[in-house]
Amino acid sequence: MRDRCWTACPVLFMIVTSAFSKETALPPDADLSTADKAQMDLGQAGLMRAYFDNDQFGSVQWRVGQERITIGDAASSGRPHSAYKDETTDTILPLNVLFDLPGGNSVLRLGVKTTLTHGGDNLVELDGDISRVDLAYLNFPAPNVMWGIGGFYEYTDIDIEGAGTVRRPAGGIKADLLYAFSPHWGLAALAEYSFGENDVSIDITPQITMRHRQGDDYLYTQGQLIGQFRSTDNAHIPDGWVLAPVLGAQFRRSFIEANANSFGVVSSGVAGATEDYETVWGHLRLEKEAPPGTWAPNVLIGIEREYANDLDTVVREPTYAVLGAGMSTLFARGARFDASYARHQGLRGNRSNQGIAAALTMKF
Repeated sequence: MRDRCWTACPVLFMIVTSAFSKETALPPDADLSTADKAQMDLGQAGLMRAYFDNDQFGSVQWRVGQERITIGDAASSGRPHSAYKDETTDTILPLNVLFDLPGGNSVLRLGVKTTLTHGGDNLVELDGDISRVDLAYLNFPAPNVMWGIGGFYEYTDIDIEGAGTVRRPAGGIKADLLYAFSPHWGLAALAEYSFGENDVSIDITPQITMRHRQGDDYLYTQGQLIGQFRSTDNAHIPDGWVLAPVLGAQFRRSFIEANANSFGVVSSGVAGATEDYETVWGHLRLEKEAPPGTWAPNVLIGIEREYANDLDTVVREPTYAVLGAGMSTLFARGARFDASYARHQGLRGNRSNQGIAAALTMKF
């Protein structure tokens, strides 16, 4: 798993740069559709990045899954009840393809994403992958507005090192809104409902396996206020760079079915029939503005705080430092490539996760 994680991104990077390096010129404005112009304006405001970025969403999903397994392990006979830590390294490979629709103010987005997860060498180690396909309709009624609605299917395949497996097929619906409401501020919001079923197998002994299949749905909502400030706004910002402050919040509620496992024991989730998880965060991103065909670096620093967590009975880590860096470039016909690294480090040292992402967006 580790080899797959750290070799996939460089390979994709070479393929992308080879395919697009000879085509860096953008078409003139007269040849751009309303949707193209709106994406450029919303992109300059930092809102398209928020739409395609899944760092916060992915961190939340991982924490919920990791904490569930950790609580179950700590409750098992003969297992320790302390000294647990949660760590993971994720490689995220999204591919987005946008298709212009008649009228020029809307597009169809097909998204395919693979997340490869490698857990740290702790009392509970989770390794595996998550595959997801999205299909969404995106409408741009004005240059400063985008709304979208669509559906998705995903499959989670996780190995609990030395203990069992977790499988979760799921489908759902998702809605998005981007709105640049002033020259310096915009809103990026999303809501997602996932209908899924957990299939958990735990090896009790070499000959005995406990299996529990149960419905596992969740509602996820997220909103971010995203700013953009340049040297003309503040002399401390370097020329040719954009400072983007971000204030965000998310809320997830899980709904878990109560039924019997293979031993006949009836239960729902490890914390009951519902689970709440909520965080708020503040980030600062500094990014260089660069013309098409050149690379634009960026750096990120921030803080994140949990305000609700029904699963913190074993590992408590309410506050995280967030650090990141990346490079992006724009090619011909609206194609874009983004490579980034982000780390969420718990200040108590009990939990951390880091992700490296290589995202390709193409336009037809």
